[in-house]
Amino acid sequence: MNRKGCIAFGHRLDPETGDNDRCHSLVVSLSASIAEPSIIAVGCIYEVYGAAATFERSHDQFVVFETQVEAQSIRLVRPSGSQIIQWMSDNARGISNVKATRLWDSLGDRLYEVLDNSDDDALKAIIPNQDMRTALFNKWFENGDARTLRFVQEKNIPLDLARKAIKFHKENTIQALTDDPYRLLSFEGSWTRVDQISQDNFGIALDDPCRLAAALEEALYGVAEKGSTCATLNDIQATVGRLIKPSVVVKATLEKALLLGKKTGQFVSREANNFELMLHAPGSYLMERQCAEFIKILLRSPVIKKQLSTNIDALINDFEFEERRHQNSPAFALNEAQRMAVKTSCSNRFSIITGGAGVGKTTVLKALYRVLDTLGRPHFQMALSGRATARMIEATEQPATTIAGFLQSVSAVEMGPTPVIVIDEASMLDLLTFHRLVCKLPKGTHLVLVGDPYQLPPIGAGLILHVLCDLPGMPSTQLTEAKRQAKESVIPAAAKAIRTGQWPTFTPDVKAELVFLPCADEEIIPTVMRLYDDGGQTQILGATRSCPFAGVNTINRACHAKYASHAKPLLITNAKTGDFEATGFCEGDLLLYTANDWQRNLQNGSLGQLIEVFDEPRKVNVGTDGAPIMRQAIGVAVFEGASQYILDTDVDLINYAYAITVHKAQGSQFQRVIVPVRRSRILDRTLVYTAVTRAQVQVILVGDDAAIRAAINQPPKAFSRKVGLGEMLMA
Repeated sequence: MNRKGCIAFGHRLDPETGDNDRCHSLVVSLSASIAEPSIIAVGCIYEVYGAAATFERSHDQFVVFETQVEAQSIRLVRPSGSQIIQWMSDNARGISNVKATRLWDSLGDRLYEVLDNSDDDALKAIIPNQDMRTALFNKWFENGDARTLRFVQEKNIPLDLARKAIKFHKENTIQALTDDPYRLLSFEGSWTRVDQISQDNFGIALDDPCRLAAALEEALYGVAEKGSTCATLNDIQATVGRLIKPSVVVKATLEKALLLGKKTGQFVSREANNFELMLHAPGSYLMERQCAEFIKILLRSPVIKKQLSTNIDALINDFEFEERRHQNSPAFALNEAQRMAVKTSCSNRFSIITGGAGVGKTTVLKALYRVLDTLGRPHFQMALSGRATARMIEATEQPATTIAGFLQSVSAVEMGPTPVIVIDEASMLDLLTFHRLVCKLPKGTHLVLVGDPYQLPPIGAGLILHVLCDLPGMPSTQLTEAKRQAKESVIPAAAKAIRTGQWPTFTPDVKAELVFLPCADEEIIPTVMRLYDDGGQTQILGATRSCPFAGVNTINRACHAKYASHAKPLLITNAKTGDFEATGFCEGDLLLYTANDWQRNLQNGSLGQLIEVFDEPRKVNVGTDGAPIMRQAIGVAVFEGASQYILDTDVDLINYAYAITVHKAQGSQFQRVIVPVRRSRILDRTLVYTAVTRAQVQVILVGDDAAIRAAINQPPKAFSRKVGLGEMLMA
């Protein structure tokens, strides 16, 4: 379907019996000069006049007769009734979609009147059960709205959109959509579909300010999908122009659209510090504003000095003494930056600890907890991913949870009025997640963000850590001395160079610590396979999953074929047939777990290896304490050094792990890392930096020399995101 016409597919309908002749399909060609294409809707009945030709089509053993009609005229005989049919099947007990369709076919548009008047006799032929008829009438009386259902049907609003609009606007649906049909965009409607409905069925003109305001709003949501929370008119003008074609953006209409959009709450505008007009989607604006106000409260509320009854330096000294004994390392001590990080985080209700990979951020957290324990206040440490949370638990020997787990399971009583909250890997903290935390945390919170703004940015919209690090006067400490690699390692120096946009000193010597092997796209995977070893010391890190030249999925299939495909396969029982089916995994395969199962100590991102495949499924106990929890296991794997049963329900939750994405690896460390690189839209400095800093001993980059040089040379793409948080904090 387009503005020039449409092609409709259907069946003949016997005018006397109303039966469909499904053996003879019809193809109707309808030009826009005959009728508006928008009048064609699935389920409607039409009378069509025009020249017809019948063709016989063979499909293997089947013969189908198809009649093609070049329509000269078309008349709607009966609308589809899809809205009321769906309402009955959704709301009326015992009335299926089939029975609801029979009611519509029998009564047509009169069905609305029958339901309004509780006309029992009219339904008896199709619904002989009295209780069922009574229940239908009662339900219609409760929430049936013939006028609204007729309205959305007459306006040819697709059923999925109509149901969402009615559920939200209820009895105000007609008024809301009449005032602005572009409100349908809020219910996941595509711009093209909603724009067509608005023009064809509501009479919206191409240059209507309502249409332009909606296009501005749609463009703002597009900006959010790219990570920004606001935009200037220049940022979105090209997008708006594309949306409203064949119309053009006229200044006078644009000014009217801006006024209309502000009045209706479609967007919020503010003047930025450079006097440029910034537009926000209302949701993003309100979330950033609330986050800014929360941070301001914490910054303005100093820690009560008497709460720190013991000298902080003395507590740090005690921590160092205990760590020397615990690690059997007489030389252990915090460096000056680490000591300052502990003091800053203790002395301020809001603070930040930043630094590259392996600079001892978790060591600072252990010392910080030692000091904060003297306050007798509950503290909670968390991270965005399950794997990062598991590493926090291991490194600090303190409980931790994912942010999602904290939001869901920790009550206000458990937090108390003055909890201490520590968030690790905060560079990936997006606006929506941080806002949810802000809404949950009390005003007496003591909050510490820990992360590296040069690692991968949030997947969702917004920048939290990045913006806060750049604000003057923000209580923050940057750690710089690398602890992860040996002091003589060249990897920290290379990471520092990449972080500042400089090309480090790579070498083609595959025995060196920092290696780059330029090669053509088709040579990337063969080169990676030649360098890879499956001894557990090497991890391949890719930028994307599906790229045929350097994608994680492609490399994993190649590694599986080379290292494990000849081994015993992991099988699962088909629930319907009882037959065994291959899962694609074999003994020896490296595995990545992709969900959080805290009861079994498995996290999203846990890496392991399948070490045993059972000949037959076994009933096993996966309970850790209390009553046994019996599940069906099909094998055994070792994840992060711990043996775990592979359950039949785990098959959809595991992937190969010879290669994983850099996103999955953030926060992890590996002895040796191989990074296949080619030009892609997500390749930038933060991805290269994050990949390189995962390595302890050696990092090897393989692929497109020009692409990786350009990625390192250009500023991180996330730094170009437009957000309002910084200016809101300084206001």
